[in-house]
Amino acid sequence: MPRNTKAVSHLNTLNEKRYSTTTVDESDGSGSSEEFEEMESDSNNMADDEVVDFQDKISIENIADVFELCQATCPVRYLSVLMYISLRHLGIKWTDSDNILRQIGAFKSETSHKWSKAFLSGDFDEFVSENRGGKHSPDFWNYFPEIEISAKQFTLERCSQKVASFTSMDLALFIGTAYYETIGITKDTDSELIRSVSSCRNDLRWWGATFKENGARPYFEGHERQDVVEMSDDPQLPGWQVPTKQNPSIILFHDESTFKSGKVAPKRWFFGDSAPFYSKSKGRSNMISDFVVAHPSGPFFSLNPVEYARALQKYHQLGAPTDLEYVLNTASASLNVGYDNYLDNA
Repeated sequence: MPRNTKAVSHLNTLNEKRYSTTTVDESDGSGSSEEFEEMESDSNNMADDEVVDFQDKISIENIADVFELCQATCPVRYLSVLMYISLRHLGIKWTDSDNILRQIGAFKSETSHKWSKAFLSGDFDEFVSENRGGKHSPDFWNYFPEIEISAKQFTLERCSQKVASFTSMDLALFIGTAYYETIGITKDTDSELIRSVSSCRNDLRWWGATFKENGARPYFEGHERQDVVEMSDDPQLPGWQVPTKQNPSIILFHDESTFKSGKVAPKRWFFGDSAPFYSKSKGRSNMISDFVVAHPSGPFFSLNPVEYARALQKYHQLGAPTDLEYVLNTASASLNVGYDNYLDNA
């Protein structure tokens, strides 16, 4: 039998290392000690890691963030074609593929199909005719380093607050405001964000922030309902969809809800291992009475000073003293349960 080559011996050693629990003798010279230490370290890390349910952990925002990172070193055309042919290979329908591509910031299906056809047909020169080598333009922060410093400070302050209300959209709006103040122009009402929400999420990761579970927090009765759980688990707030009909209806309804002061969001941005203090108990109950309007101008019904003055002329009881705390010129009121009188819908 011919003697095994060095490559075959090395492969056998790797197989023994993979399928056995014993330590492989390194004296045969088939691999360096650094290689074995790296393999053993990777194996231990894989064993210690808990099983991740990617079906629950991965969202379309995560895919969009990775796609945004890849654009820094690879043309969006290549990435779009890679995503498109992968989706089609897995049997994803055209319309579903187009929806995914649009959400992550890639080319739409029609454009991706065009370049996929050029690549698969062998017309490689046409496929690589533009954007060779990926993005080479300077980054936004290279032009505005002072805005980056302000944005980091803003993020650190918001992440240090007890309330977990900070989102990547808040950072995007802050960057936009700082940008227009820096260049000295007025923002157009129809203008897009200066830095996209996906880019801001990646900025937070580059700066050392992590978006993770907000710890074991207290919940109170009623907040385990399926609709409430689904709403709380969604990291992105839903956007308003303006009706397209000529005579849309405005929905006005009354809502009375009781909140605990210890209620917190399920996830939030953290910097390092530090986290702000939070109330361990459920806290005091607070009942809110609102007349809510389904309109993009705002969810809460209110009157301007002129309208409120006319309302007082017709309904004099609106100006009478009350134990409830009303928001100015609105029908929204609140009281502390157990300390004030309950609302009676009168």
